[in-house]
Amino acid sequence: MRRLFIQFYLLLVTCFMVAVVMVGAVYKQAVDDVGERYLSDLLRTTLSLIEADLHGVPEDRWTETLQSSNHDFTFKVTVEKQSNYLLDEESEDALNRGEIVMLEDKYLFLQKIEDSNYLLVAGPLRYLFFLHQLKSVDYALLALLGLSLAIPVFLWMQPHWKDLVTLEKTAGKLAGGDFSARVHLPSRSGVRQVAAAFNHMADSIAALLASKKALTNAVAHELRTPLARLRYRLALLEGEEDSPAKKAIEKDLAAIDSLVEELLFHAKLDRPEAPLQLTQFDAVSWARERIHEQATLAPDMHWIEPAGDELVFLADQYLVTRALDNFLSNARRYATSTIQTTLSVENRNCTIMVDDDGPGIPEADRARVFDPFIRLDESRGRKTGGHGLGLAIVAGIARLHHGEVRVEASPLGGARFIIRWPT
Repeated sequence: MRRLFIQFYLLLVTCFMVAVVMVGAVYKQAVDDVGERYLSDLLRTTLSLIEADLHGVPEDRWTETLQSSNHDFTFKVTVEKQSNYLLDEESEDALNRGEIVMLEDKYLFLQKIEDSNYLLVAGPLRYLFFLHQLKSVDYALLALLGLSLAIPVFLWMQPHWKDLVTLEKTAGKLAGGDFSARVHLPSRSGVRQVAAAFNHMADSIAALLASKKALTNAVAHELRTPLARLRYRLALLEGEEDSPAKKAIEKDLAAIDSLVEELLFHAKLDRPEAPLQLTQFDAVSWARERIHEQATLAPDMHWIEPAGDELVFLADQYLVTRALDNFLSNARRYATSTIQTTLSVENRNCTIMVDDDGPGIPEADRARVFDPFIRLDESRGRKTGGHGLGLAIVAGIARLHHGEVRVEASPLGGARFIIRWPT
């Protein structure tokens, strides 16, 4: 919110300064033209009178003549050699044409005495000194006005600031899984309508998620009853125990039972109250144990284990075990010959990477591969089986750990799956 205040204040000050500068420029141009014309005429008349007094007087008596002159000037006038002043070429040419030259830094006016190398020097003039001081005062007033604008901006924005902070905190709670969080603002709040729309959105999201969970739980639990009946009736069937038909039925029942378990586990991960049992464990020995279990299902595959002797992870070991198992199982189904597992703890983040040398995943499909029931037929094929929930479960595990999961191209030529979470 502080950034919003600064941006609004800078915008207001910038617009104010631009307006002041534009008005001041027009005013300054008008006043300067009149003032310079008046001052130039006055000085030209004065210096012409002095030059007339010096006409015919020897150069060595010019100073004495000026001092004895009965002209009552409000500024000092002296005669000095032109060589006493280092002037640019433009000023030199102006003096030779008989024009008056102003030295702003010294508050002086110069005019060349005709047919001589001497100058009439008028000043320093208090008027020029006043103009110089006035310019500094103008800058100070502009700065003071700019700073004073912060007071009304702050008074106007402060209540909105508090309300927006409340809205931001509630949005953070909602994003963190607290779907009961709502915004409560006073009736006079300027962002009350935004809060009402936010609460309506939160109600819709909560209702949608509740409906989804209820449907998932209902379907999963309702499936278990007919599954149990089918198993019971299958056991009562007479005939050979090892008949192909009976084995096929048992395999299908096991697949449906596995799908039910996956659905229930996926629904559990979506619950904001799902607890994490954080523990510290040796990740290297843990990962090697999971790899050896998968290797028994694919002994012809080349399994590259994580390097090192010991590496400590802080996580829910049961959940990250499910994540690693899903990664390894996915790699085992699609790899051609090699699967590599890498573990690391860097910048206070725990990371698991599993690479394979399979067909990989197109870049356009890498974001949706973690959605439930997604199958990438073009690159993976249905022959490998699975329910399409494994990677969705990994994404849920990453969310519970406040981490991330992603897939990218692997140096082995296939896909690299990464899960990372803060320690």
